[in-house]
Amino acid sequence: MTPHLDLNNIVLLGRSFEEYRRMFSLDHSQLESRKILDVASGVSSFCAEACAQGYNVTASDRIYRCSPDDIARRCRKDLEAVLAQMPGVSDNYNWDFFRDIPALENHREAVCSAFVRDYTVQGIGRYIPVDYPDTAFADDEFMLAMVSHFLFLYDKFLDYEFHRKTLLELLRVTSGEIRIFPVVDLRGERSKMADAIMHDDSFSRHGISIRHVDYEFMKNANEMMVIRINK
Repeated sequence: MTPHLDLNNIVLLGRSFEEYRRMFSLDHSQLESRKILDVASGVSSFCAEACAQGYNVTASDRIYRCSPDDIARRCRKDLEAVLAQMPGVSDNYNWDFFRDIPALENHREAVCSAFVRDYTVQGIGRYIPVDYPDTAFADDEFMLAMVSHFLFLYDKFLDYEFHRKTLLELLRVTSGEIRIFPVVDLRGERSKMADAIMHDDSFSRHGISIRHVDYEFMKNANEMMVIRINK
């Protein structure tokens, strides 16, 4: 059996604007004049970088009840835990976006630092504490919702009912599309949750597709699910 990351919980690692752009096949036309929700966004710097460019992004995560210092410490702890395993599982990853493990570490640290700086200044106005699957957002408040490295990837920790309820809630608060990346689990295999969602009658009136994207750090993690909402 090919070794893979052995995690005991969902880790707090962030991704950059450029990673989001590639993971979700985003361009300016898809971002401008839209209110966007970043779901379970953690310490990703996408919200900070996007808002700095004039886009309207709201980040949401349960971790936003914590102080900047506490979040930074948690991120560092989780990053160290992942990095300790990386030499043994490096063959599961493509090393083009990141040259090597030290470059990966530097990138993740820079992303977290950018997040912490913005979170410290913007606080609750931009970063909303949310315990998914429940939110206090209004119906159709957002045009686009994006879920990065949360649903499907962590299916060993998040059961099907959690996936289903979270996506139903996102359908309530979003009017355009929901995009989820990746659709594989921690072993790099297509998540059974993804297939179940595609065959669940609760989502049958919406257009669900799997699309290839221009991002593949973990091997086989090169597709996103797109839910085109029909109300």
